[in-house]
Amino acid sequence: MKRGRLFAKIIYYAFTFLFGIVLAIGLPSYYATFDVPTRYIGECMQQGRFLEAMAITAPCFDTDACIFHDGDDFAVRIYEGVVNLDKKANEEDDQSPTVTLLYKSFIGYVYAPAYETFSQGDNRTAVQVTQVDGIVRTIPLPDYDSDGNGTFDGISTVTQNGYIVLDLNTDKVSSIDRMALIDCNGAVYWESEPDLGLRFDDEFFSCFAEIDEYNNLVRAYPTQTDKTSVESSMKTLFDTFRSRVLAHEGYYFANDSELYVSVQREVRKAADKKAVPIIIVYFVGIYIVGDFLLGNFYIVKFFRWFLFKVCKIPHKEKKGPKKEEVFGHDYYSMVTVSLDVSQVPEFNGSVEIRYTNTDSEARFILLKADNYTATQRIKAGVYVNPYIDINRAYAPIDLPDNLEVEGYRVDKIVTITRVARPEQELDDAEQSEQVSRECDDAPTQQQASDEAHTDPAVQAEEQTADPDQSEK
Repeated sequence: MKRGRLFAKIIYYAFTFLFGIVLAIGLPSYYATFDVPTRYIGECMQQGRFLEAMAITAPCFDTDACIFHDGDDFAVRIYEGVVNLDKKANEEDDQSPTVTLLYKSFIGYVYAPAYETFSQGDNRTAVQVTQVDGIVRTIPLPDYDSDGNGTFDGISTVTQNGYIVLDLNTDKVSSIDRMALIDCNGAVYWESEPDLGLRFDDEFFSCFAEIDEYNNLVRAYPTQTDKTSVESSMKTLFDTFRSRVLAHEGYYFANDSELYVSVQREVRKAADKKAVPIIIVYFVGIYIVGDFLLGNFYIVKFFRWFLFKVCKIPHKEKKGPKKEEVFGHDYYSMVTVSLDVSQVPEFNGSVEIRYTNTDSEARFILLKADNYTATQRIKAGVYVNPYIDINRAYAPIDLPDNLEVEGYRVDKIVTITRVARPEQELDDAEQSEQVSRECDDAPTQQQASDEAHTDPAVQAEEQTADPDQSEK
C-alpha cells in the first residue's frame, strides 16, 4: 500500500511539475505575443503615444504621419510603412507552404471608442478609400462572428480596447486621395481631407525598390534544392533595405531602434506581471490537491497548529463511538512494556508489573538483561488493578491506572525514579538477617535466666555471697 502511494506521488508530482515548467516558460511568451500588445496599443493610443503603438505593429515605417487627425476622444494616425503578411507561396495551390512576404502599406490606427462597429444584422463597417485615379475601394473592417452565423459582426480591437488597425497595403489599394470611416449602419463617421495624393512611390517606399524581387525569392525558397544561394540573395536584399532605412533619421527599423527595445521591454514586463500570479496559483493548487489526495494533510495540520496552539482558540474534542464499538475485543495484540531508567542509572533490580480484568491477567517481568523490556501476546481490552513489584527505594511515576490494549501493537513506557536517600536504604537481605538474629537471641537469654534459678549450686553460691539474704 505504501509503495503504491509513493508511486502515485511520484507520477503526480512529476507530471504536474513538468506541465508547470512548460506553463512557466510558455505563458509569458503567449501573453507577450497575443494578449498584452493589443491592450498596450490601446493604452498608447489613449495617451497619445502613437509611435510606441506603431513599434508593435509595423517592422518599418516613417515616423512622420501622412494622415492624422485629433478630436474629442478620437485620433487618426496613418504612416508610410512596410508590413509582414503570411501568404501561400503559390496562391493558386492551397497545398503550397505558407511564407512571409513584405508589402508596402499605409498603416496606422484609428482611436475611436464611440465608433459604432457592432451589428449582428447587415454590418457595413468599413474604410472607404478614394484612389488618385478616382476608383473607390471599400474595405470591410469587422473581424469576428459573435453568433456563429458565418458573417462578421464586429471589430475585436474596438470592442476590447477602443481602436482599429488600418492596413492599406498594395494588395488593397494603389493610392489614397481621400479616406472615410463608415459605421455599422453605413453612415460616414469620419472623413479625411481631399486630395491627399498618397502613392507607393514616395521617398520612404523607394528604400524597398526591390521588394518584388525579394518576395519572389521567398516564394521560391521552399521548392529550391540549392537553398544556400537563395538564402544568400534574400539576406543581401534585406540588408540593402535595412541600410537604406537606417540612413534616414526619421525612419524606424525594428531591432535597431531604442524605441523597439523600450517597447518590447514594457510588453514583456506586462506579460510577466500577468502570467506570474497564474503560475503561482497553479503550483500552490497542485500542492494543495496533492496534499489532500496523496499527502499527509500537512495543510490541515498547520492550520490546526496555528489556530489551537498559536492563536489559543479553544476547541471541543468531538466524542466518537466507544472503542469497543469500533475495534471490538475479539483479537489479540502484542503488548510491549519498557522501563525508562534514565533518572536512576544505578538501578539493576528486577521489576514485575501486572494488570487484570475479568477474563485474564497481563503480567510483565522486566529484567536488566532484557533492557527492561518485555512483550506479551494479550487479548484486546481494558486491564485494571495495576500492581508493581519493585525495590522500595524506587517507584514508578507514570504507571497508568488502566492498560488499554487496542490495535495489533501496543507500546507502553514506565519511568522509574528514586523515592529514598541512599543512607536510609536497607537491603531486603540485610533486614531479614537482622530480624532473624533478634529472634535467635531472645530464647537464649530466657533459657539462661531459667537455669540460673533452678540450679542448686548456683543458689548455694548466691547464699554464701549474701549471708543476710540467706538468714532471711
